[in-house]
Amino acid sequence: MKRILVPCDFSAAAKHAFQFAVEMAAACNGHVFVLKVMQARQVFGNGMPGQPYMAIDPISMIDEWIAYSEKEFEKMKNKTGRPSGSAELLLETGYVNDVICDVITREKIDLVIMGTDGASGFKEFFIGSHTEKIVRASPVPVMAVHGPFHLDWVKNIVFPTSMELDQKPLVEQIKALQSLFGAVVHLLYVNGFPFTMESNEEAERKLEDYALFYGLKDYTIHVSRGLNIQEGIRKYARRIPNSIIAMGTHGHKGLAHITEGSVAEEVVNHLAEPVWTYVMQ
Repeated sequence: MKRILVPCDFSAAAKHAFQFAVEMAAACNGHVFVLKVMQARQVFGNGMPGQPYMAIDPISMIDEWIAYSEKEFEKMKNKTGRPSGSAELLLETGYVNDVICDVITREKIDLVIMGTDGASGFKEFFIGSHTEKIVRASPVPVMAVHGPFHLDWVKNIVFPTSMELDQKPLVEQIKALQSLFGAVVHLLYVNGFPFTMESNEEAERKLEDYALFYGLKDYTIHVSRGLNIQEGIRKYARRIPNSIIAMGTHGHKGLAHITEGSVAEEVVNHLAEPVWTYVMQ
């Protein structure tokens, strides 16, 4: 987690993400890349519908955008309350989500940290937050930060699991997080909708087997129930102060995303705790 990317529009949410990223970089002897994207514009030419082309902004407008971004970046760095010389500003043009994915590859990013206000209702279904889309598309872990949050606040990692035994890359990532934060891992299995016939005792036994199989240390096990998996996670997480939620996602896209959805994306959109996600292949 030495190369951290923070997509940034200089909103309050983005500034919270940057603060957390700077603290993580200091702990890892890492580097923060702050990405500001100038959204590409489409206009229609020749009065004909269906013929979009990319508008080229006047040089004066681009210069003004660069100057504004550099000024806001310096102000943001100065407000972190700690040295942030290991942070640099990247200025790109294009479509936000595409640019983020390109930069992840180009700069060999290890972790994306994004500030988010979530999404709900019509917006969630038809548009979704940028964070939700990056959670689905990113080849590296993504952490969504919903408000002010500091590295030394993290004492617990809530890890919802389906208890499958083919999740070694995910669990190794969780172990790395645990080492960084010095946190307790709370293994959580949710009997959500559709409810299983499995008893809590049987689920707890499987959680112990799961922890033993992956060599987990300093952990607890819990079984929760809810109307759905998201609700079970929410009910348990609110009982655990100073926690982040860490979970895997299958990164469904297209029709699969609409029909199956993603628990991780719903958790990112609706829970207050920071949420770390990792796309399982």
